[in-house]
This record gives sequence, C-alpha cells and structure tokens, in this order.
Amino acid sequence: MNRLVKLSLVACLILNTTTLLAHVDGSEHLNNEGEILPDIVDKVLKELEKNGIFYTKTVGRFEITKKLPEKAETIDEMFNYADAYGNIRLAYIDSAHKISTSPKVKKEASAIGGEIGINTATYHGVGFHITSYISQNLEFANPNKNDLNEDFFNTDRDSFIYISEASINYSNDFVYSKLGRIKVETPYANSDDIRMAPNTFEGAWANIDYTDKLKTQIMFINRWAGYDSQDEDAGLSQDTFKSLVNENAFGMATISLTYEYAPESEISLWYNFIDEMSSIVYTEVVGVVPLGDDVLFNYGVQASHMEELKSSNVAGDVLGVMSILSYKGVSIAGAYNIALVEDGKYITNGFGGGPYYTSLDEATIEAISEAVRKDSEAFRLGAGYEFSNFGLNGLVLEGVYGELYGSVHTLREIDAIITYEIRENLSFEAIYTNYEADVDNNTFDRYLVRMNYAF
Repeated sequence: MNRLVKLSLVACLILNTTTLLAHVDGSEHLNNEGEILPDIVDKVLKELEKNGIFYTKTVGRFEITKKLPEKAETIDEMFNYADAYGNIRLAYIDSAHKISTSPKVKKEASAIGGEIGINTATYHGVGFHITSYISQNLEFANPNKNDLNEDFFNTDRDSFIYISEASINYSNDFVYSKLGRIKVETPYANSDDIRMAPNTFEGAWANIDYTDKLKTQIMFINRWAGYDSQDEDAGLSQDTFKSLVNENAFGMATISLTYEYAPESEISLWYNFIDEMSSIVYTEVVGVVPLGDDVLFNYGVQASHMEELKSSNVAGDVLGVMSILSYKGVSIAGAYNIALVEDGKYITNGFGGGPYYTSLDEATIEAISEAVRKDSEAFRLGAGYEFSNFGLNGLVLEGVYGELYGSVHTLREIDAIITYEIRENLSFEAIYTNYEADVDNNTFDRYLVRMNYAF
C-alpha cells in the first residue's frame, strides 16, 4: 500500500471511532445538568483500576500520583515526621536474552529486591525524597554467573543497589514539582517497570493545575538509569546514570497541555525536544464511554510527528487507534499503529516503553521501524477476563496477539498474562511471551514472574 492509502485507512478508523461516540445515546447516564451520574463515574473508575495489559494504554497513564506528606511547622519537624516506605519484589525469569547469539540459549535468574525510601514532611511546601532500587542475586536458586540471565543484574551480572530517586519537592494547591533524581510518566520518558529497576531520570519536573480540568507538565532531564537504559554491548549498566543520547547533547525538554473534557476522558498535546536526536510533537485523545448497563467502551486516538536533529535518522509520523469493550469482567481489545517514514529513517520510543497502543511485552513498532527503515505497521488483538464474579477480586487473565511488519521483515508475538492484586499491598503477575522475528533467528520464549509487597 502506498502512503496515501495507508493514511486514508487510518483516517477512516479515526472517523469511525468519532462517529460511534457521537451516536452513543448516553442520556440515561446524565443528570439534569448534562453531567455523568456519580454511580456511572464510580463504575468507570473501577473498570480503569484493573491491572491488565489492556489498561496500561488508557487515561491517566502519563500522570504522577500526588501523595503529599505531612506538613511540618519547623525544619526539625520535617525530619521528625519523615515517613519510610518500600516495595519488596521477588522475581524469576527464564528466557534467552534478547541480544544473545543464535541459536538462542535459554538462561534463568531469580532475584529479590525492590525499593526502599523516605519522604520527609513538608515545610512551607518543601520536602525531601530519597529512594534506593535493589536487586540481589538469590545464589542458592540460580545457575553460575556465566549461565545467569542478565535482565535482573548489571552488565557484570552482579547484584546492585543504587540511589534511584533523590529530590527536593515543592507543592501547593496548584503546583507540584521535583528537582534531582526523579521518576516521571510522559509519552517519551517513563518508568516502564518491567523487571527489577524502573527507569528514573536526573532533571526537573513540574505539574501546574490551572483548573480541576486543565493542567500543564514541564520537564527537563539529561541522564537516566533503570532497565531500559542498560546496554550490554556498550557496557552501560542499569544501576548507573548515563546520558540520554550522548555526552555532548544537553538532554530532553518537554511541555504539555492536558484537558479533561469528561470524567476519565482527556485530550493532550505534548512537545518534546531531544537534543541531537529529534523534536517530537505528540497528541492523544483517550476516554471511556458507558454504553449501557455493565458495558464500557474505552477508546484512544494518537498521533506523533518527529523531526530529525543532528543527522540522527529519527524522523517520521506515527498514527494509532485503540479500543477496549468491557462487559461484566470480559474485555475485548484491539489496537493499530502505522509509522510513516522516509527511506532510511525510523521512529523512536524515547526513553522507556513509548506511548504506542500496539506495544507488546517485548515488541514495539519502534523495533520494526528501526529494522526496516521504511514505513511499518502493527496491530494488537486481545481478550481478557476479571474474576470478581467468582469472588476473586483483582485476578485478571489475558491473552494478546500482535504483528508488526515492514517491507521485508515481520515480528509476531503472543503474550499470556496473569495479574492478581491479592490485597491492596500484595500483588502477583506472571507473563509468558512467545516472540518470533525473521531477523537473525531472533526467536524466543520467556517466562517472567513477579510478586510485590508494599509497606
């Protein structure tokens, strides 16, 4: 298909989604002022609290939760009222490592770790925050170092502990800001918590609430650490902070505007300048509509435009649509992305998991785009069930199939996911991934299990 045909197909998908929303008769869910009834809002919120992979691409995924610490009357009280918190994570992985040579050799690893940190109270809105990420080798359960899967450890296959977050924070009724080592959730820089150590960044971030519906995020970052930052070929470990692009680039600047046009539904516009890589404009509309008793429709439309900087070859356009239909615990989901680039160019995820709707446990449209350096496409289909009807609140079972293809290469992936929020502070997840690529025999199966206990 030529580019005009592809753009026409995406435009039809977007138009059909918009038309469907325009013809939904939701009057029975509105009060006399045209606002959605509180019980319907509660139902929507409950649906969005599900832990499944489908719901990682819905409203609110680019927000930082504002949990403000206790206020202090003096500087001494800031530290007297300091609050310790943590998350203990026990994890197991069995997989051929993604950069291992063919034929693939499966390696396993077990680790215990997580995060432990302290928040001080705030004095005139100012507080301090520090967190360490930890991943320790369970040697009694693991093979020798040469046969150890690298995903849980640094490039030397050693355990690690490092200061992942350390910031001065300021908050009032309108502004929440952080300066130092911080965790952020934006389209092209995010934590992407998929192993032991989520991504964190060095820089500054602020959220400004103009009203209860309109807000802005402003960010500057220049270094990062965490699993996605690890590069075994370059000897860059996930437990050390390194430059985003290179030592000469000053970093990444971001500004956004988000408007909540309905409960749990919003439109956002983001501008990202990544020095010596790309300038990226990203926009998205996501939301949820009640279609009737116990029926919810989640939808999303996204578009990204990238301009190349310093001959990086990162340039192009990405368009996407997604939808999730839910009824009494059953969910059916679909998503589509298309990347339109000039020959030799490719699109990027940025620094983290990227914003694209078709992303799977391993594969993203960035991977196929970088491999073919031409136009590429991806789709994801899935179904899931939440077992609250059987008294197992928080247990979600999902199956996902995705394909990503370009002019000469194809990636296929099947994911089977179990997530279980056993209690508010105790959760379990297990993911099976079957990944097939026609490039360099890069095909493998992966089993990943994680249990988290928060305190």
